[in-house]
Amino acid sequence: MTKLRAEVADILHAAGGVMSVGELCEAVLTARGSVQDTPYRAQLATAVTRAAVEVERIMAEPRFLVRRDGACVLIATNQELAQYAFRLGQCADRLAAEDPLAPPARVLQTLQTLALPTGASELADTRLIRLAAVASVHAAVSSRQELYPKGMDAARALKLSQGALLGVPSLTVVQIRERVSSRYPDAEPLPDRPALDHLLHLAGFDFQWDVTVKQGTGGYVSRFHDTTIVTSGSESVSRLPTVLGSSHVIEITPEIADARQFEERLQRACKDGAFLVLLAHPKYYQRACDELCHRFPITLIDFEALFLKALREVADKARVNWDLVLKTDATPHAGDWQKLLLLVGRAMPLVEAQLSASDTTMLVTYAGVLARYERMDLLERLRDKVGRRDGIPGLWLLLPGQHQAVMDGKAVPILSPGQRANIPKSWLQNIHRSYGNGGAQP
Repeated sequence: MTKLRAEVADILHAAGGVMSVGELCEAVLTARGSVQDTPYRAQLATAVTRAAVEVERIMAEPRFLVRRDGACVLIATNQELAQYAFRLGQCADRLAAEDPLAPPARVLQTLQTLALPTGASELADTRLIRLAAVASVHAAVSSRQELYPKGMDAARALKLSQGALLGVPSLTVVQIRERVSSRYPDAEPLPDRPALDHLLHLAGFDFQWDVTVKQGTGGYVSRFHDTTIVTSGSESVSRLPTVLGSSHVIEITPEIADARQFEERLQRACKDGAFLVLLAHPKYYQRACDELCHRFPITLIDFEALFLKALREVADKARVNWDLVLKTDATPHAGDWQKLLLLVGRAMPLVEAQLSASDTTMLVTYAGVLARYERMDLLERLRDKVGRRDGIPGLWLLLPGQHQAVMDGKAVPILSPGQRANIPKSWLQNIHRSYGNGGAQP
């Protein structure tokens, strides 16, 4: 419990000093992991987090406290941060009530007018918006970083999701629900047919139900395909409107939909700045690295090579024989291991300074040495710099694996599931940009 309370204090510090109970429980579950299935794993995380908070409250000098305002419960490192979060929540409620919705830029600008408590660290843009929403009564955050009202009318959610629904030859009811809920997860759920037909008409979609599409299961189709633009690096391929019935109609499979959704997520992350942990099947690791570098204007960082260069530099400066360094590294926790860690401690600031100076989103590979030398805190600091005015544009960490964001058995410090993503095999195969016959577009 003592170690867990220390981890909770670290998680709070990384999040700016204040989190909702739900966020904290989710972060503890991410950091500690669980072999249980949903929902039991979440229940266990809630129980142990609550226990840690209760124990901390009886300490002579508690590192964090609980503050409640109505139904909202926050965990904060001090009273001033909790009050600041509640003010953000009130502002978020006002913004979410606007019609039309305030664009993300104005949301951010409005929230930034509220003064931070003295001594508090500036929050990243995405964290600021997220905190405002969790501290509010009625506001939620869309995938585009808008603030919208919880339980927003289904017809309005449909209308606001046009970008996610247009440009596809046909959509099932389930696909429409998934696309709308991915953008506005806390909106009113969409109904089934025939009520959905009426809502689509009210939202301005020229969709008709066709029982022959989707292998006979039926789906919504539009009389005309919408013009689409597919971007690949600096190249783009556009397609003019095509009348339905053309021989070039392509069926949008779940695999294509997953690949497109992943592509859109990376495009947003590259544009807005984000800390992302990308999981690739081990046998596709290098291919994933190549595809990411080819598709996006990012800088590839071989972390191991960067670290070894810095370690060699400090070893030479200290007149330490490099062969001795390698020999010590081969037998962890034995011999001169503690002396090696001292060299590592001198090398890491050099590495951090070089990464912090990047002016583009970085794709970091082969970062396992951070776990080997107990330096995962470097990732936390870099994560917290993403999106800040004096920080870095973005950091994507590529890891081999399919389930958990871990390196050498140690959890990568992510704050929410939104900072982790599996790279779909269909995206690597490029099927979302193909003509449907296995040949990729130029």
